[in-house]
Amino acid sequence: MVNEVWHLTDDFLKLPVGDVLKNILRDDRKNYDRAESELGEDIKFLDDAIFLYAEVLQAAFHLVDKWKSKDSNRAAMAMLISTLNYILLARHGILLGYYPEVRDLLRSCYERISRCHLFFYDGEMARRFLSGGQIKQYIVDEELSKLEKDPNKRDEIYKGLRRYYRVMSGAAHPNLKSFEARYGHKDLGKRVGLEFVFGGVMSQQLGQVYITRLIQTLLSALRILGVMFPEESGGWDKKHQQIRRRCDEIVDKFSAQQKSA
Repeated sequence: MVNEVWHLTDDFLKLPVGDVLKNILRDDRKNYDRAESELGEDIKFLDDAIFLYAEVLQAAFHLVDKWKSKDSNRAAMAMLISTLNYILLARHGILLGYYPEVRDLLRSCYERISRCHLFFYDGEMARRFLSGGQIKQYIVDEELSKLEKDPNKRDEIYKGLRRYYRVMSGAAHPNLKSFEARYGHKDLGKRVGLEFVFGGVMSQQLGQVYITRLIQTLLSALRILGVMFPEESGGWDKKHQQIRRRCDEIVDKFSAQQKSA
C-alpha cells in the first residue's frame, strides 16, 4: 500500500527506556532498508542529481587556481559545499522517515543556495560573509531583488522571495504548525505535548514526495553552478535538463493525485 506506514511501534510507556531506544533504532534501520528496496527507482533519480552536483563541484575545484582569489566565487563555493552536506543528510533523513526534520534541512539548503546566488553577483556581500558578518535572510532577499534591472519588477520579486521563505519557515520554526507532520492537524493545540511519535515515520508516498522536494532543491543549486562554471560541450546542461523534465513530470503527477483525492 502506498499510504502504509512502515515499522512504527508504540512502546514508549510499556518498556524500559533502554529497550525503547533500541527499538527506535531497530525500526529506523528497517525503514532505511525497506526504503532502499521499495523506492529504488526514486532514489536512483535522486542520486543521479546528487552525482551531477558533485561532478560539477569536482570540476570547479580542478579549476580552483582560476577563481580562488575572487571573493565572490570563494564565498559562493562555501555555500555550495555546505549545501551538498545538507543534501546528503537530508537523503538519509528521508530514507529513515524523519520528514519533519528534513523540512528544516531543506530550508537550510535554501538559505545557502540563495546566499550563493547573492555572493556570486555581489562582491560586497561576499566580503561581508568572509569577514564574519551576519546576513539575515530578509537582507539576502532584498539584495537579490536588486539584481533585477527593471525597478518595476524588483518589489514583486522581493515579495515573492519573502513569501516563499515564510512558507518554508512556517513548517520549520518550532511553532504549532511545525508539529502537524507527526501529530496531524485535528485538535493539534489540545494534543501537542501529550501525544508522542518517536523515530522515523516512513511510507512510500511520503518518501516519493520528499525525494522530489530534495531533487528540486538540487536543481536550484545546479542552476547557479551552471552559471558559475559553464561547460562548453553542453553535456552538463543536457543532463540537467533531463533531470528537470523528469522532476516536473513527477510534480505534475502528484498534483493530479491531490486533485483527484
